[in-house]
Order: sequence, then structure tokens, then C-alpha cells
Amino acid sequence: MAPNSRRSFWLGPGLSNLILQAQQDSIQSIASLTRSLQYAHMTFFFANPLSILLADSIASGPLQDEIYECVRNLESFRLYAERLLEQDNVDKARRLLNDNTFLHAEVIKGIKRGKETLNTLIGAVERLHSVQAILGLKMSESWSALYIKAMVGELQDSASVRGTLLAIKKLPSDAMASLLDSLGDSIPELTTLNQELRKMVSTTGGTVPLRSEHDTKHESLRTTVVAQKVELSKHTSSLSKQDLVYSKLVNRVNGVLRDYLHQSLVNPQELFLREVLIFDLKSPHREVFMPKPRYATERAEHGLSATHPATSILYQLYLESGAIVNISDLWSAFYTIFGTENADDEDAEQERVFALFSRALAELKYMGMAKCSRKKADHLAKVLWNGL
Repeated sequence: MAPNSRRSFWLGPGLSNLILQAQQDSIQSIASLTRSLQYAHMTFFFANPLSILLADSIASGPLQDEIYECVRNLESFRLYAERLLEQDNVDKARRLLNDNTFLHAEVIKGIKRGKETLNTLIGAVERLHSVQAILGLKMSESWSALYIKAMVGELQDSASVRGTLLAIKKLPSDAMASLLDSLGDSIPELTTLNQELRKMVSTTGGTVPLRSEHDTKHESLRTTVVAQKVELSKHTSSLSKQDLVYSKLVNRVNGVLRDYLHQSLVNPQELFLREVLIFDLKSPHREVFMPKPRYATERAEHGLSATHPATSILYQLYLESGAIVNISDLWSAFYTIFGTENADDEDAEQERVFALFSRALAELKYMGMAKCSRKKADHLAKVLWNGL
């Protein structure tokens, strides 16, 4: 999982955790672990039709219209469109929905940006793991644990990162020099700071390592007796001029690493086209061949508005009703949402909205989410309940 510009996709946190858990429970051989990873790679291309977007040939020409419709139904596409609307970029959002050529160009850009972002994220995980190994922290985590946290989006503000940055502040100059040498040129700003540290140490002779203001060796406990009560207080010894200069450099190193990790450890779950770049299906056959109409319908609900799918609106009205639903009442509520006030031709407007209502009701019946009542012909019997 090291950074690789040619990598097509990455394993998601759920699937990675499943494979590692199986490895820990049954102590699989390296060959078994390799077969698990090979199976995951194979099923990615068989269970994800949008894996075609990772092909190099995508830039050469247009794709089938069905592929673009699949992209528009992705959760990451919906979140991307919502961000555009929040930024008042309505024209771009409209073109993404209506123009396949424009969407094709955005998909190519999104795949490229997503790969760069994920490669940067994996590089940050590698460096964080190597820093923890050099520091020898008790709270050090394995590479796989850091990877899973990073892919979930929980590593950026985790206790692991905070503990590592705090430990770096307490390093003496010799340990800091070893740390900066190990990071090499991976973070350009640290190369300059490493050169400054070398000059600083050479001017002091280098016999005794410099210590920062955060080092616990500068602190001592004092015991005082006040009114027959013993009180403990911390006392910080005065720092030498060289230690003060070194403390400023340590703070700069800490700031560079903090900014680097904050910028690199982004949440991959918020990436555009993350479903294409990250494979996280634990049961690919079940995910692909077992439809989930209720989940898809409920996912489309965001309040009662005429801009939302008619089937989802009718389903939400249906859930808010009692055990037996009067179709006439449903129609009245539905028309209130989709009907246009003061329409020039009210009959034509009623016919238009009634067509939407009839199709939405037929779709709910077809998906088994509603059925006619045996007691009353003009009523629906409720078969689904909110939250159940």
C-alpha cells in the first residue's frame, strides 16, 4: 500500500479490517493473505461496473450513456453537486446533470485528483509510522491500524497524531537530527530546518545535546508546607541562550509536521468518485445482486420539496400516515407539493401532477413497499413503518 502513482484503486477500511481480522483469528499464511488481496482486486472489477473509469482509454472518447447515469447516482456525486450549490455554482451543477461531455471531462479530472490525494494520504501514513518507530512511543500503532484510521477519515485529529507531535517537542538535538535525517527530502521545509540544526549544533561543540523548553528535564517538583499542608508545585529551570534558540527551531519543526499531516490526512470518504477509487464491499455478490430499493428511496429523501424524486416524496407521505392510508388524502398532499399555484391551465396541471402521482404509486407497489387494502378499495395497507 505504499504510495504509487500507477495504482488504480485502494482497499477501503471495512474490507481491510476484515482481511486483517481473519489474519489475526486464524493466523493465515502469507500465501493465504495474498490470495485474499488478489480476490479483492478481482471482485473490484467484477462487482463495480464503474471500474471502467480507471482505464487509460477513458480519455480517448465518450462512454455509454448508462455509465454517466451510474455516476450521477453515486453518493459522492450528490455531495459534490451539493457543495457546488453551496458555493452558488449553479451553472456547473446543472451541466453535470445534463451534459454528458462536460461530466466526462469532470470524471477524468476527479479520478486524477483522487489518485493524487490518496497517494499523498498514504505517504503521510508511511511517514507517521516511521516517525513513531524512531521515537519508540508506547502508543505507536501498526501501519495497518494507521491505514484503516486514515481511510475512515479519523487519523487527522486522532490521539496518535497528537501524541506523536507532543513527543517531537521533547526531543533533544541529537534525536531531532536523526529524525530529520530519516525523513530526508520528503518534506522540503524540514530539509532547511535540518541544515539550521546542524549549524546550531556545530557552533555549540556538540558535546551535550540541546534541549527544548518542552523537555521534562527542565522541570522539577517543589514541596512546600503551608498551614500544615504539603503542596507540590512545578518549577521550570531557566534555559540557556542555545536552548532558547533550539526551542524555537523545535516549534518550527512541529508546526511544519502538523501542517503537513493536516493537509495530507484528508477524509477520503469526502472525495468525488470515492466509490470508483476505494473498494470496500465485504460481500460483493450480495451488494451487487441484491437490490435495496427501500435504502435507495430513503436516501433520496431530504424534506418535502418538488425538486426531489416523486417516488421518494410519496413514500415519505406514506410513512407519515396511519395503518390504513387513504389514497385521496395522499393525492391531496402530493398535489400540494408538486402542483403549481395559479397555473394558466389548471386541468393540464392536474393531469401532469396526477401522472407523477400514478407512476410513483405504481413504483411503490412494484417494489413491494405498498399494497391495496382488503378492507377498503380506495385505501393502502401499510406494510413498512418509519425506522423499522
